[in-house]
Amino acid sequence: MTIGKKIEHLRTGELVLHCVQVEVFQIIDDGLKMSGHGTIKVNNAGTIYMEFICTTSENVPHKLFSERLPKDPLNKEHQLYLRAKTISGDVYVSDGFSIQINMNSSNPPVHHYIFLSSVNCCSTAEPHQSKDGNYLYFEFAEHFNIPANKANSVVSSLGLESLSRDQTVLEMDGYSISMVKKLNYTEVRVTGCFDPDELLQCLKFYIGFSSASMPQFVYMLKRMGENKQEIISSIVNKQKLQLASSPMVGSIGDKKYRDSVYHYKLLDNIISLRKKNPRQFESMYSQWERVWYSFQSKNSIMILTLSVAIEGLLNDICIPAIKVKQNNLELEAEIKKVKRQIKTLELTDDQRSRILGSVSYWKNITAAKALDYLIEQDVITSADKKLWQELRNESAHPKVREDNLAKERLEREKVSSCLNLFHKIVLNTLAFSGPIWILQAGKEPVCAELIHTEILN
Repeated sequence: MTIGKKIEHLRTGELVLHCVQVEVFQIIDDGLKMSGHGTIKVNNAGTIYMEFICTTSENVPHKLFSERLPKDPLNKEHQLYLRAKTISGDVYVSDGFSIQINMNSSNPPVHHYIFLSSVNCCSTAEPHQSKDGNYLYFEFAEHFNIPANKANSVVSSLGLESLSRDQTVLEMDGYSISMVKKLNYTEVRVTGCFDPDELLQCLKFYIGFSSASMPQFVYMLKRMGENKQEIISSIVNKQKLQLASSPMVGSIGDKKYRDSVYHYKLLDNIISLRKKNPRQFESMYSQWERVWYSFQSKNSIMILTLSVAIEGLLNDICIPAIKVKQNNLELEAEIKKVKRQIKTLELTDDQRSRILGSVSYWKNITAAKALDYLIEQDVITSADKKLWQELRNESAHPKVREDNLAKERLEREKVSSCLNLFHKIVLNTLAFSGPIWILQAGKEPVCAELIHTEILN
């Protein structure tokens, strides 16, 4: 690793990279150019920043008061770039950030703080490393709840040795995944023939969905052939302890599920879905991400986000599949018959047009109709649909009301129960069968067996 022993300082937030040469610039002809030296650090919130001492500058706007550049962050021509060379000779780059300039910026030396989302360092791997296939390493400090299947010896500070079941090893098609739970963080290693960028998103969803957390990869090392990339990312420290809810059962006494193959199969299905139908995967991933973040907010935001996310999954995944499966020949014949009858009625042109238009919508599959279909297929229950309709109507037609602790608690429980519907649609999309937690308003969750019903193929 390029960062070497300093990775421990990154975990504790004490990382300092001294840079002897720093450049901040725009790629347009008359763009801003600043150079000097500085240090890369991590603040208490988990944000990476550059403490930059600018010694020379060109094309810096003369401003009496403070101003943030670029003015239009969405315009790629005005985007700012950073290139920093450390004492050890490593070069870190970043982009997409902003800088606060003032009246002194055009007359260096001047001191600037630059906040960065991440810094990357690219290099060439050793010849023997590139022969071993691709490599991916990352670590995070969020909650981790993947069943372990391997024990390792642990030596205490007193020299006592013991066995700890703290590692999950998954042998995939052409590559191996190792996940090890450390004291304050989890490290993941992947070796073999795979695409690091494609697998990374799948692993994040698998870990986050199973553990009810949102993993933040503070450090990552990717190697593809001779190309090696090291990424240090800003995180939100307070998010490390935040949880939502997960239907996945980490361990169970039932002999049928004791080996956790059902759990590991979920990752295999996630990877398969991303390859076969990336649009379905992206919809599922994005909706899960929105729902997770909403659970760190107020009840009203949770209700709106969850109810809309369920409708989004239905529109993107379920309804297209239902349309293909259903035989609409009888319905289309009925629509044509009704339209002929309407044309014989004594109506104005406007009235006739409106009625004919509404009849044409009969063949459309709404979210409610899609849920009815899922109920018929035993994917969800009538109670799941009823709860979703209540929350959807409440968010679509809000009104002023007086909140109290009892009402807020009841709302929270209802939203948690409505998560069952969201989870069932996600797990059905992933062809999952196995034990899951069923949430109940006002009651403890119960463990139930979910049997996959094929509706998408």
